[in-house]
Amino acid sequence: MVTENIQGQRYQQLIELLERRCNRFAFVENRQLMDDEEMRLAIVDELIVDIKDQLIERKIQREWETTTLGEANTAYVYYFLLSKVTAQFLKQQSNSLFGWLTPELPEYLMFYQDDQCLLAACSHEGFFMVDEKVWDSFLLG
Repeated sequence: MVTENIQGQRYQQLIELLERRCNRFAFVENRQLMDDEEMRLAIVDELIVDIKDQLIERKIQREWETTTLGEANTAYVYYFLLSKVTAQFLKQQSNSLFGWLTPELPEYLMFYQDDQCLLAACSHEGFFMVDEKVWDSFLLG
């Protein structure tokens, strides 16, 4: 677990490293934080319009790598292919790993190689979990 907020050029480099190591990423829209669910989903749809063709699926879930919600609560988890196009989207939308915060952006960025999560961020709590090999490679880069 790491509590450093990766920012600026280092954030750009981290996204580029993850693009090489991972084949998909996800982010979360927590339904409990939505005043108007339909309007919030429309805002997310507008945000992802340029990468909509990279969307693998949107699932309703109670838990993901960094969080488990109470029984009555769920969230939308959006899964995308990680490609040059989506990596560019991630670099354009924020200048830091912890910049992914509601309401400006979805939260909980997660990066996967197939079913293995190599990095999972919890921006509002200021930490991320990262695969040791990925982190070592980033620090050496």
